Amino acid sequence: MATPVLLLVTFGIAGCAGLAEGDAMSQDSKASERGSTTADESGGSSTVSGDTDAVKQSVSETPLNRAVISTGQISVSSKAISTARAEVLRLVTSYDGAIADEQTDSDRNGRAVSSTLTLRVPTSSFAEAMDSLARVGRVEHQSRQSKDVTTKVLDNEARVRAAERAIRQIEVLLGRANALRDIIAIESDLAQRQADLDSLKSQQKWLEDQTSLSTINVQLSRPGAAPPEEARGFLAGLGSGWDAMRTSSEMLLTALGAVLPFALLVALVGVPLRIVLRRRVSAASAPAQSA
Repeated sequence: MATPVLLLVTFGIAGCAGLAEGDAMSQDSKASERGSTTADESGGSSTVSGDTDAVKQSVSETPLNRAVISTGQISVSSKAISTARAEVLRLVTSYDGAIADEQTDSDRNGRAVSSTLTLRVPTSSFAEAMDSLARVGRVEHQSRQSKDVTTKVLDNEARVRAAERAIRQIEVLLGRANALRDIIAIESDLAQRQADLDSLKSQQKWLEDQTSLSTINVQLSRPGAAPPEEARGFLAGLGSGWDAMRTSSEMLLTALGAVLPFALLVALVGVPLRIVLRRRVSAASAPAQSA
């Protein structure tokens, strides 16, 4: 019986709020009518209508802040990878960006031979940053992508506001509930709506991060890095044969080491057993031969 009471109370509050809002709107409309009548009487009706049209026009002409996710990829070749990497770091710092990931490979002497960096720069500086990175070395490949997510951002914000408003209403109902059954049902609904709100806020944070910071993948490599040629000739064949023999010897020794413990066990047990069996057979065959 408590649930219908709560529903009636809720509907009553909503109705009162609606009536109050309607009264306020009617009072505002009456006041505006009185103001327009006064303006007509004083000869200023054209000025009021002109101001209203100007306000409407300014609102309609207000630019909408577009939410865009920008990503870029650029491959640059340079003779000095360390110098190119230092220049990339300087550019990122100048644009108030950051390095999200980095993988640098070096040779035996410790010199960098290749580097892959993931940069995060402000979206407003995305195009300028791409042009600056192209001047670090010789551009081998470059690509840019932009995705407009303005509608998704606005829809997510509206969903967040609606979810927060629904949670506040459910909390009011929970404070008025008395029956245990109603409290459990309202708390279950509240938990589900809270989980949905958390998910929406996570999406909102991800959209804010992606639209405020652009992602640029930079690949640095040496120019003309061709694979080494295959060696040929007598010495090359001798070296290959020696490597093959060494590999075969290692495999043979490994197999021998694995079998040796079992061979020793068989020798220790099998040899005495064979001797005993041979003696028994010879002892049993001697009387038969004499007979």
